[in-house]
Amino acid sequence: MQSLKKSNARILLIIPFLVLIFLWILINLFRIQILERRALVERIAEDFPKVKVENLILYRGAILDRNDKDLAISIPTISVYAFPRFIKNKDEFVRRLSAILDVPDVTIREKLDTEKKFVWLAFKVDKEKRNLIERVIRETDNKPAVGIQEDFKRFYPHGTMASNLIGFVGLDGRGLEGLEYALEDTIGGKSVKAVFFAGGSMILDPYKEESFKVRDIKTTIDIGVQIITEDITEKIVKQWSPRRVAILVMDVTNGDILALSTYPNYDPNFYWKYKQWQRRNYAVTDIFEPGSTLKPFFVGKALDRGYVGENFGTSIGDRIEVYGRYVKDVKPSKYLTIDQILIKSSNIGTIKIARYLSRKDVEELIDTIHLNNTFGVLPGETKPKLPNLYYPANLLYVSIGQGLATNLLNLCVAFGGLATNKIVKPKILLNDETLVLKDGVFSERTFRWLRTNMIKVVEEGTAQLARSNYFYIAGKTGTSQKFDFSIGKYSREKLVAYFVGYFPATEPKIVAGIMVDEPKGPNVYGGTVAAPYFRELAERVASYYRLKPDKPANATK
Repeated sequence: MQSLKKSNARILLIIPFLVLIFLWILINLFRIQILERRALVERIAEDFPKVKVENLILYRGAILDRNDKDLAISIPTISVYAFPRFIKNKDEFVRRLSAILDVPDVTIREKLDTEKKFVWLAFKVDKEKRNLIERVIRETDNKPAVGIQEDFKRFYPHGTMASNLIGFVGLDGRGLEGLEYALEDTIGGKSVKAVFFAGGSMILDPYKEESFKVRDIKTTIDIGVQIITEDITEKIVKQWSPRRVAILVMDVTNGDILALSTYPNYDPNFYWKYKQWQRRNYAVTDIFEPGSTLKPFFVGKALDRGYVGENFGTSIGDRIEVYGRYVKDVKPSKYLTIDQILIKSSNIGTIKIARYLSRKDVEELIDTIHLNNTFGVLPGETKPKLPNLYYPANLLYVSIGQGLATNLLNLCVAFGGLATNKIVKPKILLNDETLVLKDGVFSERTFRWLRTNMIKVVEEGTAQLARSNYFYIAGKTGTSQKFDFSIGKYSREKLVAYFVGYFPATEPKIVAGIMVDEPKGPNVYGGTVAAPYFRELAERVASYYRLKPDKPANATK
């Protein structure tokens, strides 16, 4: 009995030690198999001549238009890798593989003539070539040295269409520009570690499918409208040989960007063949002086503040002095009423009205129409550049669109305020919420007056070439001189021509802008370069959406 008690006592003393040893083993197993599994496998892999741990990019989500049509998709491909030290029959292998891949022999040979343990011989190869590649591997006795990995290649089915907006994906599977870059966290294929060996590969970390799932993204773009803008862009380029062109079309009711076309553009399937400046989205990345397109806002502000009335009129003359500089009109006038100032786009008349505005008035206006900041919806948006408004001269020059610079997106959103009396934040993702940044840009009376006279700008003013037989179009031309830093003053040859407007004007649905940078030819103005194409844009987009004409038949006579 005494010996039994002693045995039980020993067991009770040993049990805690056994428990501690068992816990220590469990902790180390957890550490090795879970916490340090990847590092341990990588260290072990380095000791094996035919094993390598590499990053592997999984499937990337698609970019779609608003009607589920593909803008950017991932298609299955294969990539070829090798362990150079173990290659046999190198000359034959290189010769036959280079023929299949359609690359020079030297390209493959240079990759194999290396001290590296592991190399990629080819990326993103069409899957239909797999059987030929496997045959070469087998017949050159290189199955122990060469492997094939299934992966995906980004494909842009419409080539150059909307390319400067969509962007592209690099060989590593990461978005590098445009929406591809901006949406990386949502559509980007997840990166995992994989163990590569001659027979294939194996994902190192076990994962749940849900945690690595990517989703397709629906944009606000409408391919039908995009095709129209691309066609019109080509026509402008053919007629005017400009340096750059940008066309932006938006749904004025909710801020949806329906189309964005630029020139130059590029084919993102072969992005490496183009220079960086050809891939810029000029509608948002570059800013220009907006010229006369800003006049309606300043006239409207003066009316709203009660500084001038709808019966205002003033003598014009040949020119007006603005703090040491003289400003002229394209076509001189003796006397203009306030509506004629807007319809005829008088610099002198606008400046005379702007004289009534205080610095606070101008700052308030610029803030209201969001001409002092970006929207953060498109990659590469450049913030508008404003002059120092403490200088009185700058208050007057900005009224005719000089001394400040903005991009086409900001300008179109501001014109959306003229169309609906609201500033609506633009959006490029279809499911994003519509956000009204400012409700009540002008008083209701000023708003109606501006709409009436913006229609007259097209019907009888500087933009008559934008006049449609079917729809009332409201808008404003703009022609701005570009500052030439080489001569230290504004150039007479380098101009930017605009037309920004909305339609159908009596019940606005669409706001759009056309910007043409440095058009070449005679009589280069916004009213001659951009306005005619805005009419075509409006009629074609209205037809596409089956909008009911708002102009009576007898109004076309």
